Amino acid sequence: MHINFSKASWLRFKIAILLSVSVLAVSCDREEDDLIPQPTETSTIISGHIETPEGKPLSGISVSVDFKVTGLFGTSVIHKAKGTTDKSGFYKIFFDASNEIGQGMHSGYVFSVDFSSLSQDDYIISEKLDYGFTAIKGEWSGSTIKCDFTIPHKKLVNVTVANSGISILNGEYAVKNEFPYLTVAGYLLDAKNPWNDVAIWHIYESVEMPMNGTISVTMPCALNGKNSLRLVYHGDESIGYPNGIPASEAKTVEITDKFNDTIELNYRTPDPVNRWDN
Repeated sequence: MHINFSKASWLRFKIAILLSVSVLAVSCDREEDDLIPQPTETSTIISGHIETPEGKPLSGISVSVDFKVTGLFGTSVIHKAKGTTDKSGFYKIFFDASNEIGQGMHSGYVFSVDFSSLSQDDYIISEKLDYGFTAIKGEWSGSTIKCDFTIPHKKLVNVTVANSGISILNGEYAVKNEFPYLTVAGYLLDAKNPWNDVAIWHIYESVEMPMNGTISVTMPCALNGKNSLRLVYHGDESIGYPNGIPASEAKTVEITDKFNDTIELNYRTPDPVNRWDN
């Protein structure tokens, strides 16, 4: 089919094409650096040590702070601070937030720590972790926030869950292990996900609970640290409780190199009415 454009139509067509190209150009993601050589009186400083529970320093771990703005036409990322842990496992990064505060609701800072250089077979945490905090509030400006990470080695431990005929609720069950890995002295304020004094790492292994009998599962545990293990329920009634409704008593166990026991849990019917999450 042949289309015959008039001069006016052709001009309008070219303008539309140019506008489309402009929109595509604006929609592209943008990155830039805004690093400062030394902290100022208004800078935020994040520092700490990264080591194993035995006190072995973890060197060469990358840490950073980015400011991110997400909009209709893409994402803008400003790299505010970069650093790595030294031979003693110490890091210190700093940035000035005054230029970004008030850029909108879809903006904020992200503090990142990258453990992906650690072996997944040897360490229980070996991924990049991101912690967001808003740019609207400025209580943390000009302050030092101490964030110490404890990254344990990994040890696989056998866990059994016994049920002596108690009714099973429909839905998924999992054995959960949790242990502390981050201590924060000070707060980076975030209304959606406030940091606690101690951050807890959660690991889940899905299981199918029988009406009678015992199931077994192998759980990754933190070596030379306290692990808290329990059965949790992830059925429809547990919506809003991402850690699961308890379906057994918790057992806290210190896992060492010589630990070869099987951790035994006993099923109990979870209570979706009086929900609680621990």
